[in-house]
Amino acid sequence: MANERTTLLPKDRSQTLTRRARPTRCGWKMLSVAAVITLSFSVIVFLRSRRASVPEVVDHEFGVGFDLTSPYGTAAISYPNGTIVNVAKIDASSSYQEMMSRLSLDSSRHLHPPYNSLKDYFRDRPRQLAREARKAAGLPATSDVGELAQLILSLRSSVETYLSGRKISGAVATIPHLPALYQEDLEDAFEYAGLIYIPYYPYWFGGVFYETAAVYAANGFGLCSDYKDPVSCDHERKNPPHQPRNENVLCVSYTRGMLASTWASEGMGFAFPASEGPIVADLSLGWDKRDENPREEYYWAGVRDAIIKPVLEANKYIPRETNKILLHGDCALDESFRKVLEEAVESVLPKKTDIFELDPVYSAGRGAAEMAKQVYWNYSHNLTAEACLDCEL
Repeated sequence: MANERTTLLPKDRSQTLTRRARPTRCGWKMLSVAAVITLSFSVIVFLRSRRASVPEVVDHEFGVGFDLTSPYGTAAISYPNGTIVNVAKIDASSSYQEMMSRLSLDSSRHLHPPYNSLKDYFRDRPRQLAREARKAAGLPATSDVGELAQLILSLRSSVETYLSGRKISGAVATIPHLPALYQEDLEDAFEYAGLIYIPYYPYWFGGVFYETAAVYAANGFGLCSDYKDPVSCDHERKNPPHQPRNENVLCVSYTRGMLASTWASEGMGFAFPASEGPIVADLSLGWDKRDENPREEYYWAGVRDAIIKPVLEANKYIPRETNKILLHGDCALDESFRKVLEEAVESVLPKKTDIFELDPVYSAGRGAAEMAKQVYWNYSHNLTAEACLDCEL
């Protein structure tokens, strides 16, 4: 019996030790899970703490404008006395340029607000929930929003440096009309950058301020002689003293990374996106792409076709006059391009049309800055678009 007990004792002790070891392994698992949760929570808190908060009001009378084009962005300031200052031109990252190229494709389109039906709203909910989750975690709503926000932050830094450290609270961004670059992306990018997005309720009802309207304003068209005099400004909008109330323009942007051509209706006040007509935005026809064709004349033939395509589409059924040609972009004054442009428009327009090219590198940003200044002044003086629909703000 003694031998049996002796034999059984190690076995019983081993079982006891095994039973005691199990809670230890479970404990380590629980500790690991708790550590992961704590670390994740700490990361979220850290990211949210680094994310800038959006001010409640715009606290400056000058307007700040950003042009988010490809492959760069520009910043300008418009002061109440009429002075407009070009602040900075910043080259964008290669990932930003790749994003713009992708967003220029029709295949990149997706559902987005505002929706055409309740069905579209529910179909887009999973995507919207994913955006909201990233924002709640202190991240940009999407990787595209992050790219836009980084360029906005760089432009903001340049403006604040120019202002000797004075912080800005809101701005207007203008963009080329790309098929898959939406209002929600701009709003979320500004939110991530800690800035008020002025081209949206309650300041303005357009949502997106495209480059065509910005360049039109930067060349001195569609503006009141004194935006602080609402009575005379309203009269000038209804009876423009120096231009038609509405006119058709061909706006061509030519940069190192993109060729864009837009036929649109512009007029007094800042045009709404609905005024944009036929559009071509081709990132394979930027200045830097001219050597990628077997022969250079093939490249220029593509440029010519892209320039006139919106005009041909606008006149497909009813002949309509093109009153002005607007030109902008950092390569807009290139001699070869100008020659092709002039030959192209002469081939499709029945009469000679004036070309306007004031400060082509910064003109879109300057127009955005002017818009920011005037729209916020109207809002702060209780002249919102809602209260002045008959003024065609």
